[in-house]
Amino acid sequence: MADYHFVYKDAEGASTQWDDIQRKLGNLPPKPPAFKPPPFEPAPDPDSAPKDKSWIDQKTEEELQDLEDDLDDDRFLEEYRKKRLADMRKAAKVSKYGSVMQISGSDFVREVSQAPQNVWVVVLLYKEGFVDRTLQV
Repeated sequence: MADYHFVYKDAEGASTQWDDIQRKLGNLPPKPPAFKPPPFEPAPDPDSAPKDKSWIDQKTEEELQDLEDDLDDDRFLEEYRKKRLADMRKAAKVSKYGSVMQISGSDFVREVSQAPQNVWVVVLLYKEGFVDRTLQV
């Protein structure tokens, strides 16, 4: 036979007024404290400590060479970043979209139907002097 009983479970640490009254009267055990994880503390990073002349003196020649290679990479990336930003600014100045222009019925075929294949044309057709009665308040 099916079990038709349902036990309501709320968020951890939440209780009803009834449960609070029952705890106050001693009919229910005290509510356990809600779980609170310890605060996150990242592990100390040895590379983030301030560096001085003694730090450099402790390095071997190979380690210094590796550090120099890292600096070269940083310089290259910085130059590449500046070049890329300049290219993007230049491309942003170029008009991405064409223009908005009013044409007559006689220009429609030339401007719309015979437009190049790689050009999108958006057309708004209207009749001059026509008042849309639905927009009037």
